[in-house]
Amino acid sequence: MAAQTVPFRRFSTSFLPERERFGAWRDAMTSVYEIAPLEEDACRRFTGTATSAHLGPLIVGTMDVDALAYHRSPAKIRSDHMDHFIIRLDRSGVGGKGGDEILVKDMGQPLGLPPMRLDGACIIIPRDVMTAMLPRADALHGTRVGGIMGRLLADHMRTLAQAVPAATVEEAPQVVRAIRDMVTACLAPSHDTLVQAQPQVAATLIMQARRHIDANLTNPDLSPDRLCRALGLSRSALYTLFEPHHGVNRYIQERRLLRIREHLCDPAERRRIGEIAFAYGFSSEAHFSRAFRRSFGCSPSEMRAGAYAGAMSGPVRSNAADDIADGFPEWLRRLRA
Repeated sequence: MAAQTVPFRRFSTSFLPERERFGAWRDAMTSVYEIAPLEEDACRRFTGTATSAHLGPLIVGTMDVDALAYHRSPAKIRSDHMDHFIIRLDRSGVGGKGGDEILVKDMGQPLGLPPMRLDGACIIIPRDVMTAMLPRADALHGTRVGGIMGRLLADHMRTLAQAVPAATVEEAPQVVRAIRDMVTACLAPSHDTLVQAQPQVAATLIMQARRHIDANLTNPDLSPDRLCRALGLSRSALYTLFEPHHGVNRYIQERRLLRIREHLCDPAERRRIGEIAFAYGFSSEAHFSRAFRRSFGCSPSEMRAGAYAGAMSGPVRSNAADDIADGFPEWLRRLRA
């Protein structure tokens, strides 16, 4: 029997008639925010999608929605008794200018956000959990987290948003501990909290490094020094980070070999094998062939021949419909309880 995954919900207006989309979104969010109405034309063009994964004491979600003005008035706070913290990653940045932004919101305090597009992820944490992590949490309302800690937390939240829906119920407590450690370290950095969150910090830095490496695999200037500058790390810190991967240069070569293998398995790729290898920094075809065989157990030409043979038999395709569900307000109430 397959392991049970954590409860997951997805709500999207794209499956509704245009005239109903804004109203459906407003109804779904009314338990949390007061949302100002839109003009008729904006209502017709409105789209919004939200997901949420329930981990027990925490909710991890995403939101991709057109610009709206969100408010929580004192009257709203008194009526709904929602008392959570929301840590929000917005990929649009301040005023939609681009760049990651982390904003901490206390639902127990009044809030007024100007019309803005939301595109990012969030972590919803009950007050008792948040104050146990950060005794001065009540002073965090409206805090924007920047610098290296903001970058670490942003990448951590991006990874969570992608990975959490597949987490099993048995894994949820471990995921919650990792989230709490990372949030504590980034919102109130100290020696003890940073040590406790070191595995999450290291994993996030590795992800940042991998993103930079993958974007520069054909760049001849890709080097440990370049990575140090991109990540803001010293050479010793970078080498320590990559010790489990047998060194930075070894890791870069492995990523290049994996990308070359993708090219060789692509029937549309017509370049010579040597030409592809040279494009990814290998100066010798013999050296490239030896490295490729060590990694994949066959020669580059054998890999290409096998891929073409597989392509002739036809790919296997599958389709899955998106699950659309509601009930998020009830989740918030249960989270408070």
